[in-house]
Formats: sequence, structure tokens, C-alpha cells
Amino acid sequence: MKAIIWGSCGSLPAPSTSESIRQKVRDAIWGAREHSFENLDAVDAYLETLPHCERGTYKANTSCVQIQAKSDDFIFCDAGTGLRDFALSQSKDAPPATYHIFISHLHWDHIQGFPFFTPAYKAGNRIIFHGFHKDTERAIRAQMEAPCFPVPFEAMQADIEFDIRENGASFQVDDVQVTTIKQQHPGDSWGYCFEEHGKRIIFSSDSEHGPEARDEGYRFVDFFRDADVLIFDGQYTFEEATNEKRNWGHSDHMTAVELSARSKVRQLIVFHHEPAYSDADIEEIHKDALRYNEDYNQRISKDTNCKTYPQRIELAFDGLEIEA
Repeated sequence: MKAIIWGSCGSLPAPSTSESIRQKVRDAIWGAREHSFENLDAVDAYLETLPHCERGTYKANTSCVQIQAKSDDFIFCDAGTGLRDFALSQSKDAPPATYHIFISHLHWDHIQGFPFFTPAYKAGNRIIFHGFHKDTERAIRAQMEAPCFPVPFEAMQADIEFDIRENGASFQVDDVQVTTIKQQHPGDSWGYCFEEHGKRIIFSSDSEHGPEARDEGYRFVDFFRDADVLIFDGQYTFEEATNEKRNWGHSDHMTAVELSARSKVRQLIVFHHEPAYSDADIEEIHKDALRYNEDYNQRISKDTNCKTYPQRIELAFDGLEIEA
């Protein structure tokens, strides 16, 4: 089982500007001034040595993560603009399939990709929205109504269903067991744990963790416990999350580290990046989190030789694949 990131930016798409791309190209060329390249493979090898902020971006599409399991069905968390890129990656002659879309909540950046999801316009496909918000169908339909969108929901030829449950419910997709947790976010959001053959991937975006997150019995510690992969909302710095953006419904890198360490999460993927930050800004915050991870693990353990959790911390970006 693995997670594939199709959209990792928070709030709205924030693609690179022509000026920022020019700066990245300029810096890469200058950094390669003493190199000689015999072929394009050598160029690619050089680019791989650069930080991601210098050769890519963290802020393209909004929230969409594919959970790839052994099932023939497709499984997604959220339907942000990344859902469109998934659709573009598929063959136009792809056979009919079933697509499960687990919705964390109904804010626009988490549903705005669905009108561009081409499998929805193809007869024979089945699309099932799973979630807890009673207004899910109304929200999905409303964003396609005039004057917001030129093509109505009724133009979609796929069989579209809305599986809306009560809080605490779990789901089953073939051999994948899906459990859930209600999160603190304006209008409420839900996190999802996907488990198959002992492997666990957790998607927990748009979730705020205040001072109560440091309580001994904090419920998210049990929910995250021993996860192979935790995809976690780290939109803000710790200072922002605890001060001017308190109660805005998002978390930070330091809290991500603390909860992952206490839960013994193996891989932490920081997600839902702040669109106002540059790629370099996001990496600087990440470096602070890496340093804090070592300090925090030593603080909570009496054994100086204990294993550090999480064992891997990485920033989400579109195209990243994470094996559970």
C-alpha cells in the first residue's frame, strides 16, 4: 500500500510565477557553472542533488491524495485540484472503474477539482463520495451551477453516489479497512486511517491541535499509533498556530513532530502548505522541525539509545509517492 500526492497546497493553488521559475533556473545554471554534462541523464543527475525548493515546488494543486491498495478500485482523500491531474494521467481508453472519494470537509480547496474530473463524464464509471457532512451532495452540485461553472452536474454520465455516515462510522473498500476521527476545524473535518494487511496510512488534514494536544490522554495519539505513514496538516509555523491564527483550523510542523513521536509514527509527511510562503520558506520551517525531532525524542524518552520517531519526515509535494 502506498500514498500518492496529487495536491498538497493549502487553501488555494499557488503555482510558481514566471519570475520565481526564472530565479530557480538562474540559480541552477549558476550552480552548475563548473560542471560539464555529456547528456541529459547527467543533467538530471545534477538536478537531483539540488533541494526540492530549487528544482520544484510544494504549492501546485490543492488537497488530493491517492491511497493505492491491492483493490482494483481507486481510493482518494479529498477532491481538490490535484484530482484533475490524476485524471489527466489516465488513458482516455481506460476501462470503467469505481472511484472512492473520502471527503475531509467541504471547503472549496477540497472539492474544487471534481468539476474537472474526466472519469465523471464517462458512462460506466462509478464514483462514491464518502464522508460525514450532510451537505456534501449540495456542495458538489452547487459549485457547478451558474454563474460559477459552465457545465452542470447533470452533464456527468458516471453513476455518482453519496455515502454519508454518522460520526464514528467506519468504511470498507475490498480489503482496506477505513476508520475515522472527527477533527477541530471550522465546519468540522474528519481524518481517515486506511489499513490493509497490517499497513496503515493516515490522512489528517485541516485539523487544529491546541494546548490540549499535550495532554497525556489526547485521543489523536491513539488514532495515529504505529502508523506507517501520517499525512498531517502543517500549514503554519508554531508561532502562527498558537497566536494570530489560533482557531483557524490548521496545525504546524512542531506539533506534527510531537504527536508523531508520541504515537511512534514511522513516516511523517507534512501537508497542506501555506500558499503565501515561498518554497524556500517551507524548507526552512522543515529544517527547524528536523532539528526539533531529535531534541523532542530525547526529552520524552529516558533511554538515550531509543529509536527516534518519526523515522522519516518529508514535505509533501505533487508527485511524491510514499510506500507504507
